[in-house]
Amino acid sequence: MAYRYGNRNQINLLPESMEDYVAPDDPVRAYDAFIKALDFRDLGITLDANKVGNSEYHPKASKGTPRREILKYHRS
Repeated sequence: MAYRYGNRNQINLLPESMEDYVAPDDPVRAYDAFIKALDFRDLGITLDANKVGNSEYHPKASKGTPRREILKYHRS
């Protein structure tokens, strides 16, 4: 088995941003360009930079799903 050499002075394990992962000419950049070209106001979508994530819900709202059914598929 080959020995892997590393840099003991490496500070970060992962790049600092997602931009470092994706090459400038990568086809996935087309999705980013498409989203940036959309006018969300014309589509009736209001974007709020201060509101991120899903809306809140009451904990009892999930009471309809039996826990046994959820845990049946969860392996520990």
